[in-house]
Amino acid sequence: MRPAPLLFGAVLVLALGLGWLLVPTGDDPPPPPAGSSDREARAPTPAEPISSRVEATPKVAPMAEPTAETPTPPPPPPPTEATNLLVRVHDAASSAPAATFRWRLRLGGEVQQGEGRDGQIALLLPPGTNADLLVEADLRQPVQRTGLQAPPADQQPLAVDVTLVPVVTAAGITLHVHDLALQPIRLVRVDAFRLGAHNRDTAWHLEPALWARRATAEDGKYELPTLPPGEYGLRLVALAEDGTLAPLLPYVRTFVLTGDNGFVEDVPLEPGAVLVLEVVDAYGAPYDPIKFGTATIGLRLPGGPVVQRKWFCRTGEHETSAIDQLPGIGLAHAAQALPGGSYELEVFCNGEPRVRTRLDLPSGEVTRPRIVVP
Repeated sequence: MRPAPLLFGAVLVLALGLGWLLVPTGDDPPPPPAGSSDREARAPTPAEPISSRVEATPKVAPMAEPTAETPTPPPPPPPTEATNLLVRVHDAASSAPAATFRWRLRLGGEVQQGEGRDGQIALLLPPGTNADLLVEADLRQPVQRTGLQAPPADQQPLAVDVTLVPVVTAAGITLHVHDLALQPIRLVRVDAFRLGAHNRDTAWHLEPALWARRATAEDGKYELPTLPPGEYGLRLVALAEDGTLAPLLPYVRTFVLTGDNGFVEDVPLEPGAVLVLEVVDAYGAPYDPIKFGTATIGLRLPGGPVVQRKWFCRTGEHETSAIDQLPGIGLAHAAQALPGGSYELEVFCNGEPRVRTRLDLPSGEVTRPRIVVP
């Protein structure tokens, strides 16, 4: 029968058509395997990076450890219930509270001291006790407050304001001492005298000195000890290596110190004459003022006015001095060098004239005449 082959041909064509539909192509993904869900079917292909679609959970960074540069918080202020004296310290140079300072408190025979910061200290004092306070800092003038009486601790503390004023670095007196050849004078003696209305216009350098110092300096620079405010006279003489007077004229000057001023002086010393008298009796023995009486010495320029002069005698470390008199037994040294030239010397014993002679004193030399007192 002919219909059978026709039926077989139609079935074959239908089978080929279905097979073509089931063959995968390069443009479509393969079907998911059996048993896969729709979510798995929609998973990204290997060509697409997974990291581009997944967001990582952010990590919390660990807390950093504090470093040495981390500022330390200031200490808490002292409790007000334990304070009855509040000291506020101001720095005049910076117009701010003093960063650091030192304090010293005297309570009768007891002394307390410490350091303060940030311009303030709070202290507890026995109520009704008199206290003396000293506040000081580097390169600042110290400030003292006396007679402080702190109230009881349950009352408002006593407030004390202190202003620290910078010290003047050039305060005091500095002398650069040299000769006319600009060679430094390495050994000197300095005498300081307190001046006032009673002696300002007189020969104050003949009076007892406030203090006397011998000093050495290879460069000739001498910084004198600190003097409180006031008016002063200074006399400086050059000394030889053996400690005797050198033949250089003295430096004599007055200064007014206010506490915050200073002087830096260039001191050229001119050549002078050193006079040392060997005064003996008629037998050639050293003249003894106790045995023969007071010996008065007058030394002046010929025809010139009488000039008062100081003389001294030295025996070992012991030294005696007198004005216009032989101070003791032995050599009589003029206290300072004299201008070179001719002088007239007179010696009186108990007011009676005994010697009158002429002396020539060359500059730059030590003259030692022998004076016989009959």
